Amino acid sequence: MKTIVKLIKSAGVAVVAGVFMMACSNALQVSYDYDSSVNLKQFKTFKVEAEHNMEQDPLLGSELNRRRLGDAVVEVMEAKGYKMDTKNPEIVVRFMTDVKDRQQVRSNNMYSPYMWWYGGGNNISTYNYQESRFILNIYQKTTERMVWQGWASGKVKAPTKKEDQNTMIKNTMADILRSFPEATADTYSRK
Repeated sequence: MKTIVKLIKSAGVAVVAGVFMMACSNALQVSYDYDSSVNLKQFKTFKVEAEHNMEQDPLLGSELNRRRLGDAVVEVMEAKGYKMDTKNPEIVVRFMTDVKDRQQVRSNNMYSPYMWWYGGGNNISTYNYQESRFILNIYQKTTERMVWQGWASGKVKAPTKKEDQNTMIKNTMADILRSFPEATADTYSRK
């Protein structure tokens, strides 16, 4: 009986800690799209660069953040088994960021049977915010055709320390690339 009580208490603490961590984390929505006619598992080498001819946000797209984004993408791709090759890559991973002004409209419908007495009605409020997007486009080098695209969007809270910012960017890139296939076991046997 005591072990069951301890188990229930442990599970309760774990659930509360998990809810607390989820409430504190950035709520970024991650999605992806790909060209189904291309076998993404055939690629072994890559290079990383900023997307061409795209207007970057002055803060998220700053030189500092472009370096952080590039470094994070390299680290995640190498962890997935790909080899960096700046001279003759099979795929080119291009990244970009932007910020969009968004508005959310909320309605608090206060109609009730007693609205004639209390003066109920429909209260409408608006909430303005900025939505950040991190976008990765992967192109096949030989055709310059986009074969995969992933993105994360949502409200990004600025980290308080440089280490937190590096970690946030790396985790975001890892989340975006989670659905991109890992390099196959024969990654280095062809070179």
